Amino acid sequence: MSLVAILSGILVIKSKNPIVSVLFLFCLFLSISSYLLILGLNFIGLSYLLVYVGAVSILFLFFFMLINVRISELLSNTSNSIPLGIIITISFNYPVYQVLPYSIAAFNSYTVDLNNTLNDMWYNNYSDYLNKFFRLSGIDLDNGEISFVSSKIWDGNLSETSHITSIGNIMYTSYSIWLIITSIILLLAMVGAIVITIKKKNK
Repeated sequence: MSLVAILSGILVIKSKNPIVSVLFLFCLFLSISSYLLILGLNFIGLSYLLVYVGAVSILFLFFFMLINVRISELLSNTSNSIPLGIIITISFNYPVYQVLPYSIAAFNSYTVDLNNTLNDMWYNNYSDYLNKFFRLSGIDLDNGEISFVSSKIWDGNLSETSHITSIGNIMYTSYSIWLIITSIILLLAMVGAIVITIKKKNK
């Protein structure tokens, strides 16, 4: 699945036809959602499939079908953007590989427990700085007002309950304010689109 995702991502950039690029983008999203399903994250994999393949990619496809594809093929040269993409990829991945202690198993059976290593790194190095930052913002991490992916409470919810139950508990307890803000933003976008359409019809 990882090789299919990498090849699909390369072909999205390499293809000159925008519609073909969107089709490779379909394949990329399908491979990622399949990878999540194989890992056991059923709800997240299905949500990824519905949101990205069912909404975002279809929107891209409709948009590119409305433009003149032949003129865009003649005027665009996607090969010039490949070196820029390689530079951006290297500049992003290099600090990530330097900071995160990934588990490496090369020709032997020795592996490093990535989850424990990341949790130790989090609690030892970054928890003090984040505690100071959130205390200035009025949030106390010691009282359990907010949970992170690397916290023990978050992992305990995932291990004891189902994915839907744990995600619902996290969204409606620790991140309820962000859920309300997101809902308001989506509501404003829907109302704005309706208002613009009504004004055009009246004119």
